[in-house]
Amino acid sequence: MAPVVPTCPSPRLGRVNATRTRRRTVAAAVAALLAVPALSACGVSFGAATDQPYQPGDGVIDRSGAIDVLNALVVSATPGSGRLVVGLVNNTDEDDELTGVVAAGDGSPVTFELGDGETTIPAGELLNLAGDDAAVVSVTGDEESVLPGKFLRLTLQFQTADDVTVNVPVLAQNEDYEDVEIPDAEATASATDTPTESSTESPEE
Repeated sequence: MAPVVPTCPSPRLGRVNATRTRRRTVAAAVAALLAVPALSACGVSFGAATDQPYQPGDGVIDRSGAIDVLNALVVSATPGSGRLVVGLVNNTDEDDELTGVVAAGDGSPVTFELGDGETTIPAGELLNLAGDDAAVVSVTGDEESVLPGKFLRLTLQFQTADDVTVNVPVLAQNEDYEDVEIPDAEATASATDTPTESSTESPEE
């Protein structure tokens, strides 16, 4: 009978397993984001939608760059205003950051404002802009542009990764999106349109 030779685990096994575990965790989070009617695992939960023109899983997806854009859409409570919600997955080995969101195309009547909150996209992980701690991206424009059923063309800007431009649908804030907090349209417009000191001074005679 051959002797039983004890085996020892490879010293790299722990590292390999840790890497695989993290990848599986991110993959599971992404799968949940794509498969179920919820955009946040941090308190934003939506009911099932069966009779709406768009589903949460029907948001725009773009995986052409270093940052995956998952289920990008705008939720609007009143025509002319809304909030951008999207999942951003960092496929690199270095942390990145969402630095801005701008309207794509000349003469667009729509503006985007990146507010306070988390904007860092950790390496190999997901930043969900519907999360409680995530930065709020408010959307303002005329009532004919920011309106459920419309599409908005926008560009996501990152500190390191290339910009990503997508066309996102505008969805009504019905019962499926009632937990999405949308910034006050008047307050947002006031903060954006407040004139500078130089513009309010009377011209010298």
